[in-house]
Amino acid sequence: MIPELLKNHLNFNLTNASLELFLVIATSKYKKIAYFSNEELDIELLKKNISRINSSVKVIEFPDFDCDFLSNLSPTSEIKTSRIRTLYDLIFKDEQDVILICCIKTLLTKTIKINKNNNSLFRLTINKDIKYEDIINFLESSGYERLDFVHNPGEYSVRGEILDIFSPIEDHPIRIIFDFDKIYKINLFSVDNQLSKKKINEYNLFLSSEIQFNKENIECFREKFRKLIIKDKDDYYKSISEKNILTGSEQFFPILNREYNSLLEYLSKFKLVFDLDFEFYFSNYYKQKIDILGDFKNYFEEESDYFLKVDDLKKNIEDNYLLIDQKQLTKEKNEFVEFSSNIELKKHDKQTNKELLFNLIKQKEILLLCFFSQGGKKKYCNYLKYHNIQFVEISLFNFDNILKHSSKVFVLEYEIKNSFYLIYNNLVKLCFISEEDIFEKSLKKSVKKNIKEENLIEEYSTLKIGDYIVHNDHGVGKYNGLKVKDLNNVLLEFIEIIYFGGDKLLIPVENLELISRYGHSDISVNLDKLGLQNWQQRKSIVKKRIKDIAKILIKTAAERKLKKGDILVPQTYEYEKFSSEFEFTETSDQLKSINQIENDLSSGQPMDRLLCGDVGFGKTEIAMRAAFITISAGYQVALLCPKLLLVNQHERNFKKRFINFKYIIERISRKESDNQKKLIKERIKNGKIDIIIGTHAIFSSDIIFNKLGLIIIDEEQSFGVEQKEKLKKIKPNCHVLTLSATPIPRTLQSSIFQLKNISLIKTPPLSRLNIKTYLMRFEKKQIKQIIEKEIERNGQIFYVAPRISDLEKIKKNLVSIIPNLVFDIIHGKLSTKEIESSYERFFKRKSNLLISTAMIESGLDVSNVNTIIIEKPNLFGLSQLYQLRGRVGRSSRQAYAYLIVDDFRKIKEDSLRKLQIISKIKSLGSGLSIASNDLDLRGGGNIVGEEQSGHIKEVGIELYYKMLKETVDEIKSTKPLEDDWSPLIRLGFPVSIPEEYIKDIDVRLSLYRKISNIDNINDLNDMLTNLSDRFGKVPISFKNLFHILEIKIMAKKANINKIDYSNKGFVLEFKTDKMKKIEDIIKLVEKNPKLLKLLPNSKLFYYNEKVEDIQRVNGLKNLLSIILK
Repeated sequence: MIPELLKNHLNFNLTNASLELFLVIATSKYKKIAYFSNEELDIELLKKNISRINSSVKVIEFPDFDCDFLSNLSPTSEIKTSRIRTLYDLIFKDEQDVILICCIKTLLTKTIKINKNNNSLFRLTINKDIKYEDIINFLESSGYERLDFVHNPGEYSVRGEILDIFSPIEDHPIRIIFDFDKIYKINLFSVDNQLSKKKINEYNLFLSSEIQFNKENIECFREKFRKLIIKDKDDYYKSISEKNILTGSEQFFPILNREYNSLLEYLSKFKLVFDLDFEFYFSNYYKQKIDILGDFKNYFEEESDYFLKVDDLKKNIEDNYLLIDQKQLTKEKNEFVEFSSNIELKKHDKQTNKELLFNLIKQKEILLLCFFSQGGKKKYCNYLKYHNIQFVEISLFNFDNILKHSSKVFVLEYEIKNSFYLIYNNLVKLCFISEEDIFEKSLKKSVKKNIKEENLIEEYSTLKIGDYIVHNDHGVGKYNGLKVKDLNNVLLEFIEIIYFGGDKLLIPVENLELISRYGHSDISVNLDKLGLQNWQQRKSIVKKRIKDIAKILIKTAAERKLKKGDILVPQTYEYEKFSSEFEFTETSDQLKSINQIENDLSSGQPMDRLLCGDVGFGKTEIAMRAAFITISAGYQVALLCPKLLLVNQHERNFKKRFINFKYIIERISRKESDNQKKLIKERIKNGKIDIIIGTHAIFSSDIIFNKLGLIIIDEEQSFGVEQKEKLKKIKPNCHVLTLSATPIPRTLQSSIFQLKNISLIKTPPLSRLNIKTYLMRFEKKQIKQIIEKEIERNGQIFYVAPRISDLEKIKKNLVSIIPNLVFDIIHGKLSTKEIESSYERFFKRKSNLLISTAMIESGLDVSNVNTIIIEKPNLFGLSQLYQLRGRVGRSSRQAYAYLIVDDFRKIKEDSLRKLQIISKIKSLGSGLSIASNDLDLRGGGNIVGEEQSGHIKEVGIELYYKMLKETVDEIKSTKPLEDDWSPLIRLGFPVSIPEEYIKDIDVRLSLYRKISNIDNINDLNDMLTNLSDRFGKVPISFKNLFHILEIKIMAKKANINKIDYSNKGFVLEFKTDKMKKIEDIIKLVEKNPKLLKLLPNSKLFYYNEKVEDIQRVNGLKNLLSIILK
């Protein structure tokens, strides 16, 4: 593809859709192109499209910092990594066919000065003499953050002889193992599970970001800080001076360095491309930047030291640039390829657009039908096949191949919003047709893939001192931490539980499978008293009730299969038309759920399906598809909502979605007058209403349906047993679809899936952007800027605090800094009517901001809320913070979450670390998994269809779910349920995870719980291998735990209740009711009289006086193997 000669300063007229083509063609001539857009662009989409045109072209980006000077915000790790990676590419690589893309406002602020000779690059190679201390010194001086575990670029971790590092210029982190002063091994490892993968020989370290807190920079910062007399930042001055870098310290980037470079200074070999009017935009951005700084602008000795002015920009670019005009086509045509947007496709008139498409084909124009979804591709192909039009599917765009091909119609994955044509060399006209123009689908946004962050959440979501926990034999107590005790000169680790009256119970770490969480509960919980039978009686009652419920569930599931239901089959043309008008691209989970529901409705059996997914994940669209199938078959649909707010929301959404179809949708609730209700009921009875949406008013006995086909229930757990029974009586064989934003606890999923038809939507819509999360110190001016920024883009804000007592202080602060702000307050002490009224005002955008405790309504989809401010985030749990943050970002707009602390220095180290973790978690995709994990701890509503909160309070949520799962599995498999018991094993050697091996107490406790629940020796060995990989050589006291657990697994199979040690050997105590055949034991003793001796009370003595612990343990394992034969 060889273009005509391009001349400088000439306008190249483009549409937005043709930008990528222009850049690729320009790159084929100039090899290196730097394009500066006047406004922010979707870089990921540009990258994807460019790769479709020419996969050999590399696209790099240089995003603007997403925080301002002296703003108390830190740039996101994504931004820092992206910028430093691009600088590395520009300085150390000399690649051809490269396109750099960034917004022109990025040129305003300068960046660090780097050259090839300033020790910014450190190459690691195996078997090379590299001192461990030299690597650590480089990491510290280059701005890497030391953490317990590495998950993001710019982080490192030290654990014994293992060093983990994630360089920002590499795609994966590495694990280094040393052999004295040589690197013995370098392994790539997974950030998901922290386990090693592939061995490599070489790895490059580079600066972690442009913002470096090394000795030289800190001296520069101290000098400039004192000279400029910066106020209200003394805590930062002190912390940076002491190399204790607080969140928000990056705000001092402009005074950290003595010299800066403009990005343009790294682009001497690049051809620059600007949009028309770039000088105007640049000047405006400059003014905005200075205005934002306000009084802070006086802190700069010379603005030009850090900011690039318009005159400097002109001087830097000289004559080395091209101009493009993306607004309109001008008469003057200087481009080697003419781009135009003159294909007049009318929006929202699909028939006209399809006719135009057919006419273009008849005119024998070269057509490239561009799709961005598999649904679009399928529709194009079906359309062309229907009209017997020859076409070719291509994966890459190539001028020469297209021109040589006999076909004139090509189907290509290329994401464009608007159709355009291109005239190549003044001869050939190519028409690029957008899927959106033909099929009216909104273009999806590209979202980067993230790590499996539920693993990260789970590792740090562990018990806190004071949490209620349940011991299987002793009942409800309070967790009081890990304790190391010296028993007979042997150090052992236990968890301590406090019971009623202050009684304490120590549980060996190898028996933690007997411990479960009570749950996250605000209610008062009564502690059990040790030694009483109350607990066992309560547990027995709950177990009996669970068995009754499980039988009912299984019976109901079996009976449902025998009933006959209405057969509802989609009316093909109408249904496809309705489906094609969905304004977004369906996710794979949505498509799967739709298919399952279509099969249910046409099966001839009454559907009873639970559709489970977070708010905004597309449940309503699936319900609408089910409703459309039903009403197009001549039946009625009833949509039942627990709250008036949801009725309002659904009414709006359904009427908007069905606007092009002649179906009648009405509502009924307490808001309608008696006359209105009477009329609505008559029309329901006469079949004049197709879809009725309402609250419990639908249960009214005087509502008679003409031909009810489908009942949709939103948030079923909000309705009581009596109401659900009434619903079943309306039409026993009716199809039922239940929507729930409450995920199913993971511990229950496998069992519940046997009883209910469940569809899970775990992936967010394709248009969702990752939420940008910032951890920052409280400052009124910054809060004011955050709120005003959101209101300026016509958005709304959630402002959350952990306690009701915090809300009044927040209110006073907001009134003082933004007097005209319109806001509402909600919390648990208000009446339902007051809360509903506040929500309604907020939902209708009559207020800009909602102040709340953590009770922000999970069922409502307020897509206009794209900023959440969370005060005192350290008082929330990690999963709870994740849930709160997920209340924003429900649209295709960029969403922001701000975690506000009063003083970083007053927050405990472990709490601060967790806040840093949540600020780095970007993705939405792990939301359901994390929510499910959280529900394992605090309950997920009436999953099994009955009011079970009373029983859950009796035994705690984890134990309740465990009992339910075991009961369902027992009934389904007809296997008897085993009693919960755990052998007590004492082998006479120390058992603990040393603090010097794993410092973090949360991780230690999490590992204890995971390991103690392993019931398979192979899994135990795998866990030991993984630990060795992650943390280094496993110390003896930790290895001892694995020996004990292996023996415990064997002992339980042999029904051995207890194994205790003495100087001469071990005492094995069998469970009296389940002792192995006594004849076998006697024969074993008779064969080995020097080793074994029978004792009273079902005990067996094993003589073993070996000096080495490992020899004694191996002897015991051999004995247990013989007993188990």
